Amino acid sequence: MYPDARNSPSKGKAKQADAQNWHSHWWDFHPLADNLQRPVAWSNTSTIFTPHPSQPLILGRSFSSSKQFLIVSPDQILNNPAAYEPPNVITVSSNDHWLFAYFPGRDCDGVGCLWQRGYTIDKWNIRDYWACERGAGIVNAVFVSAEREWVTCPDGSTTRLAQCGPLTPVSNPTLLTVTQAHQLNVYFLRTYASGVKSLTCPLVQACYTAENMSQVAHDPPRGPKTSRLCSAASFGFIFHDRTRLAESVFVVAMRSRRYPLSDTLRAASDNSHDLGLSLDNQLDERPPLLDWNSYQEEQMIELCEVKLRFDGLCMSIFTAPLSPIYHPAPCLTDFMFVSVPGSKPDTSTSPKASPMKDKQPQRGQLELPMTYLVASFLDFEEYASLPKSRIVAYSIVRVVPPNSKIPWAARLVGDRSLSPRILTVVAPGSLSVAMRKATIVVAMTNPGGALVRGATKPKEIPVGNLFALQLPDLSDDPDCDHPSILAPVNRTSSDCPLSIFTSPNRLLACTVSMLQTSVYILPRARITSGSKDTLHQLPLAQALTVALQSRRSTADISHILSLPSTPATMLHDTLFGTLTSYEVNARLGTANSFSMVDVMGAAVEIYRTRARWTQSEDEKERYLMLSRNALNVCSVSACSAAFENCKESEGYDLEPVWQLISLSTWVVAFLEDLMKECVFLADLADPTPNTSLNSNEVMPKQEPMDDNPFLQNWLTSPSQQVTNQSPHSVSLDTPILLHLVHPLFLTNLRAVVFHVSSFHQYLTSMTAKRENSQFARDTMLDLVNSSGLDLKVLEDILSSAIPEASAIPVEEVMASFAEGHPVPAQHEQLKKTIRSLTTSSAIDRPRLFIKSSDLVDGFANLSVSDRPVGDDPGMDVVTKGRLLTQKPGLLCLRCGGRSQVGGEVMVAGHSSPRWKIWERMWAARCICGGSWVNGNI
Repeated sequence: MYPDARNSPSKGKAKQADAQNWHSHWWDFHPLADNLQRPVAWSNTSTIFTPHPSQPLILGRSFSSSKQFLIVSPDQILNNPAAYEPPNVITVSSNDHWLFAYFPGRDCDGVGCLWQRGYTIDKWNIRDYWACERGAGIVNAVFVSAEREWVTCPDGSTTRLAQCGPLTPVSNPTLLTVTQAHQLNVYFLRTYASGVKSLTCPLVQACYTAENMSQVAHDPPRGPKTSRLCSAASFGFIFHDRTRLAESVFVVAMRSRRYPLSDTLRAASDNSHDLGLSLDNQLDERPPLLDWNSYQEEQMIELCEVKLRFDGLCMSIFTAPLSPIYHPAPCLTDFMFVSVPGSKPDTSTSPKASPMKDKQPQRGQLELPMTYLVASFLDFEEYASLPKSRIVAYSIVRVVPPNSKIPWAARLVGDRSLSPRILTVVAPGSLSVAMRKATIVVAMTNPGGALVRGATKPKEIPVGNLFALQLPDLSDDPDCDHPSILAPVNRTSSDCPLSIFTSPNRLLACTVSMLQTSVYILPRARITSGSKDTLHQLPLAQALTVALQSRRSTADISHILSLPSTPATMLHDTLFGTLTSYEVNARLGTANSFSMVDVMGAAVEIYRTRARWTQSEDEKERYLMLSRNALNVCSVSACSAAFENCKESEGYDLEPVWQLISLSTWVVAFLEDLMKECVFLADLADPTPNTSLNSNEVMPKQEPMDDNPFLQNWLTSPSQQVTNQSPHSVSLDTPILLHLVHPLFLTNLRAVVFHVSSFHQYLTSMTAKRENSQFARDTMLDLVNSSGLDLKVLEDILSSAIPEASAIPVEEVMASFAEGHPVPAQHEQLKKTIRSLTTSSAIDRPRLFIKSSDLVDGFANLSVSDRPVGDDPGMDVVTKGRLLTQKPGLLCLRCGGRSQVGGEVMVAGHSSPRWKIWERMWAARCICGGSWVNGNI
């Protein structure tokens, strides 16, 4: 009898196990072996470029906003999109001004295209494009940059690394490409020429090519039966050796695959119908029969040394092939170079030596730059089980003593098997210059796992982890965590990453698979906040310092600081550590390429991002208040610079008079809000200090209504003292009060008050000769007279408060900057300044609090909303004027403000050059330092 299927335990348990677990299969990872290209690039303005899934287009997305846009392809592609595939190469220059992509053709030549960026990060114009013949398609490309990377030192100072890569001083841009024909193409645009020029040189044989030489087409090398095509390439830029400053050398690594020739295919087809009746000697004239090994990948990595030089007149290329690297693994999935800079000479170790000796140290006293080639492999064996993953590292070192035949040598320094996990993609990791420690980031997928059971099933589950491996031995970095890789529940094993690219500050990574694009946090060191003396060593503080020095986007830093898992204290520690580095650079005489206002601009993005993701309404309102005040700090600085730019020997340039009035209107409105806060505090404050209360609270004055015993008992009840919920308790930690106690912000505020007061006096002293001048004069007079402020007295009080604010310890001043509001050490000085303002003639309280629009005849103009200064959506965030609906505008990705900067300022047929100079300062960036995108007003 057959057994009862209902009682079969093995079958039921198998089904139950399959329903509770997921498993990977070898075919899930075969796209890595097929070398399928889904490139991704992350620019320094935090724009992620990815190919369209099926069309020859490039998609751009600004991280971490929802702004998406398309990059326009050349007309040749738009007219026949079915003839081209999505781009397999995308690269962007380090200054974010140039973008390149290559579109392979379907049975036709491919197209390479070069774009140039406009003022907004979503505006890309085609600069040039060219065709690439079949068999000579581009497999990799990179822009050469003359920018030297900034790094932080253990003491908090910043320095630049040595030059990495060749120098091309008179060409912008300079693009390097490697083709399937094993050729290096150099495309460059002279600053004084209009067209793109190019140089071509083979990488498998020694060659010399220069601009003044005629270009010779080098045929790709071919074997007796097959054609070798380069399937992947990587550029290895080496940090300049201080003993060889004149050399600009880099190394190109290539992986090749053999394909059958067309005549071989025809011979195979003819032989399939051959009956063996050939004539004499005819068989010898036929090509050899087709071998299935014709399609296999070569088990070696070819290397070539390249020297790109410029002698003052023309550019030249030297190529010299090096000994290849052989390896037994059959399938190369990824490979890349990692460069480590050499150490600087320490002149303090030889104080008695001559300056010339210190400038030319001996070779043995320096640690030379190191370059590693990291490669990952998959071995599918018999395609019966999961592939075995392996990663190796080679050091590329100079041969000492120098040998003209073999200038470089590759030595195996790391070899690691990762089974049973499967390595999918590799990316460069963090670099510690002080410890000469370099890491790489690898994405490893688990062979299987358990599915989450329960009523609420998540949409995504962990399928792997990101690991940081140390070079050269490829061991796990013990100081770093292992973030999880997530995948949809219905595609746990069928959508492995095909490419990866790190964010500008190497804190996040964007991975692209066949079906989706994901962003992950890279492995981070497990470092907690310490004392104030070591906050500059925090990874986020170092990243923010380097980002501000390099003029890079801080969106990835703000994203990490906005996560619920990041404690709120980390915001303070990150800003405090950045300020420490700024002070250290100023003390050592190192030039800072950023100011403290730039740090406050980065704080705008940090606070807004934190407010966007927080769940508490109180916390959200607090961070929004900090963000508004940080933007006000930037606005005060920008307004002061505008008045300074338009200032003349006897007054101000009156051509942009209405623009200056717009700035004055914003400044007066901001001063009104600040003075109202001071009056409110002064009316409730007891001038005598009370040590029984917290230092950030103000004791309410005794009012006649407080004689009521019920109110007295309620105000002095223990519950009210414990909870600090008295309606009369006022905090001195309001962010706007920071302008009165921070030395820099107080100095900027005094400067802008001086300019508005001087501009008002200058217009008052003038005789209006025309109707436009009369209107401008009357508008400015009404603005100041109705404000309830005496700007001259206000300026004097602020000037007298600057020395006292500067006398506060620097550490407390930095703490107030990092907190975004006054700290207890500044409260006494703040109370003194408030008392001086409220007891002087600087404030006319009736005019300050009661406006004409608030009276009965202006009832129609009343508003039920109490919008803070700077939150008006109809106001230009830069010029503080009204936005015109019929004119295109710009949107700042950092502060969310809108602007229409860049237009002509015309008065009586004449433009204002002084105002245009100031306005063009913000053509590429907002006053907060954020990037512009096109936005409809």
